[in-house]
Amino acid sequence: MALIGIENIEEDVRLGLWKMEETPEEMLLRDASLKAVCDTASSCHSEVRKMERLCIHELLYQMTGLKGTVIDHDPSSKPVLEGFNLSISHTRGYAALILSPRRNVAVDIEYMSERVNRIVGKFIRDDEVAPDTVARLVNWSAKETIYKLFSDEDLQYFEMRLLPFLPENSGSLLVEDLKAEKRERVFYRVNEEYILTYAYLPSD
Repeated sequence: MALIGIENIEEDVRLGLWKMEETPEEMLLRDASLKAVCDTASSCHSEVRKMERLCIHELLYQMTGLKGTVIDHDPSSKPVLEGFNLSISHTRGYAALILSPRRNVAVDIEYMSERVNRIVGKFIRDDEVAPDTVARLVNWSAKETIYKLFSDEDLQYFEMRLLPFLPENSGSLLVEDLKAEKRERVFYRVNEEYILTYAYLPSD
């Protein structure tokens, strides 16, 4: 197994992270209930997609105890599961899942890479401060998280603005939704392998 951890972020918000080390065949041998995941998903023709789905569902089972449950997707490809709000993200070698029975939640994970420096002009505004690779990856990931959190708004990168921050190993920052004129807090974590960001709204 390659479970990195499951955390209670709030009483009703859980965050799980998985390192994708096994092959799909090894995962299916270890947990036969995962077979339902690929039986119901056309995307499983790709080995990478199959591995991502298996890891997310193994995380789901360990976070909820709901063995054999399969996450569905709505017409906009947003993941849906009866009884929960949830968000999923994958990157090279990792899978992340956040869920809550009541709150709207979102998560994003990006592997550490210099590639982001080639596309800075596509997602960082002129009035934002992002002087290095880590700050730029946090910016990218935080905006992906806010996009998911307010998916109905269909926010574009330049319709979001990060307030100035100094990246640390972990912390939080504020993102302005310029379309709706509001701010939302995004939490982030940085290490040598990946950037992880997540957010959640107050409970109803």
